[in-house]
Amino acid sequence: MCGARIAPEELRYVLKMSIFAAYDKMEIELSDLEKDYEEEIRKLTEKMEHMDPKQLEEDVFKQFSFDLCRACQQRFIENPLGSDAAGHKPSSDLPPFDVDDFLRQLGND
Repeated sequence: MCGARIAPEELRYVLKMSIFAAYDKMEIELSDLEKDYEEEIRKLTEKMEHMDPKQLEEDVFKQFSFDLCRACQQRFIENPLGSDAAGHKPSSDLPPFDVDDFLRQLGND
């Protein structure tokens, strides 16, 4: 989100997102099973031959993975879609976060 490089020893958050075509169960009638779909399949295949394969794939499923710094992780949690409709700007004045100190505190509990 911010574009900052995250060093291997720094805290990072992995954001994984998937977007896919929704599938709703449909009622299948006997008439549906008796229907010959060969012509429909042929037309659909013919139409798809003239389409961009990458676009066809992305119309069905696309997955993303991002490494976020702490500030970007917090901004994402506050406003996952990044819309201005949230009514506020994500805060950029987060307190500093020391990974080593955090891990030491965990070990003392």
